[in-house]
Amino acid sequence: MSVFLWVDNPAIDAIISPMPDRYFRIYKKFYLDELKTHLMTYGALSGTCANCKHMDLKIDTLKCPECNTEFKYIAFQNIKEHMPKMLKISHEQPQIVFVDYEDFKRIEGEEKAKGILG
Repeated sequence: MSVFLWVDNPAIDAIISPMPDRYFRIYKKFYLDELKTHLMTYGALSGTCANCKHMDLKIDTLKCPECNTEFKYIAFQNIKEHMPKMLKISHEQPQIVFVDYEDFKRIEGEEKAKGILG
């Protein structure tokens, strides 16, 4: 199926073919504090605010009811189980960025160890 797109400039025509949505891992440098302040981690049934550890959050929660942080990032503990939720969120809240849970926990652990060991 093709769609004809009329652009403001009548001399320009474009044909657009629908493409399936795909997800790719993209690596970007973040500060752990910035990420953790706005992150919801999501387990089997509910989410947890990474900032204040408030539990039992629904996936569509936009702000933590405890610390009032706005969620900009979500990390699923098991991404394969939650792919339908991920698709729904990306459609309804396109500003949300998905974070790899394993990466987050590994880096958080490294920072805790540095704090303890100095």
